[in-house]
Amino acid sequence: MNYAFVFSVIVVIVLARLYREHLRLKASQSEGSSAAQSRIDALEERVRVLEKIVTDDGFDLKREFDKL
Repeated sequence: MNYAFVFSVIVVIVLARLYREHLRLKASQSEGSSAAQSRIDALEERVRVLEKIVTDDGFDLKREFDKL
């Protein structure tokens, strides 16, 4: 049997497994990043709501009433 052929088959198998692992890791990272992005979007929305509350004219009036 030709050793070069056996060696090339082994190399192809190892490379295929490495590529499959690379694709699996890439997919898991993209899932994690989409979850992180949705969390960031939710936090940004909360900050927008808080900015609206703080910059609202009624907020200052309520704070003045609380001081009394």
